[in-house]
Amino acid sequence: MTGPSKADQVHAQLKEQIELGELAPGAPLSELSLVARTGASRTPVREALRRLAAEGLVDLAPRLGARVSRVSAQSVRDLFEFRQLLEPAAIRSATERAAADPAVRQDFADMRAGFARIQARTPSQERSRAFYELADRFDWAIIDATRNEHLRRAIADLRPHTARLRNLSHLDPQRTDVSVTEHLAICDALLAGDGDAAASRIAGHLTESLRTIFRNLAGSPSDGLELLG
Repeated sequence: MTGPSKADQVHAQLKEQIELGELAPGAPLSELSLVARTGASRTPVREALRRLAAEGLVDLAPRLGARVSRVSAQSVRDLFEFRQLLEPAAIRSATERAAADPAVRQDFADMRAGFARIQARTPSQERSRAFYELADRFDWAIIDATRNEHLRRAIADLRPHTARLRNLSHLDPQRTDVSVTEHLAICDALLAGDGDAAASRIAGHLTESLRTIFRNLAGSPSDGLELLG
């Protein structure tokens, strides 16, 4: 069995660096610098850039080369508006799946216990990072528990953009307190088998997350952020 191609490896490396904010919005991505950065030749680098552009993470412009795509106010609003359409439906499906499958229910119960442990910790950036790691696992668990293949794929395709905004908004210990409480409420509704309540809780969480992102980004503008765009 063959492993991932060089283009696959470059794509995965650059995608992770964009998601983590190591490659900031608007950062230039010259082929020569990427060859040096990744150790790959130009052909897999070009293929990786084309794939990242198709995913909306990189902008390719004639004569200007490649750049990490910028973040605009409209793109942020569009992302969260789409998530508001998809994720309540997904968690309703995940609630039904958890009620029918003890293993799935136990997985969510374990994550609920994890959120409770994080809630009891002293606020810090390390606590915030632990929360975001568990929240990411929780989000993927919802995707995996969703029965509709097209819904799963649509939400999964948004994950790099969601992760990118999470890191661009910075780690906010005060927001972590609120978000942990929100996730506990989502878990409680799901474990109680109340899909409507779980959907309502996740919609409220998305609304508050959007407000936090705009507040934090407005306080730290950069060339890659077009908040009035």
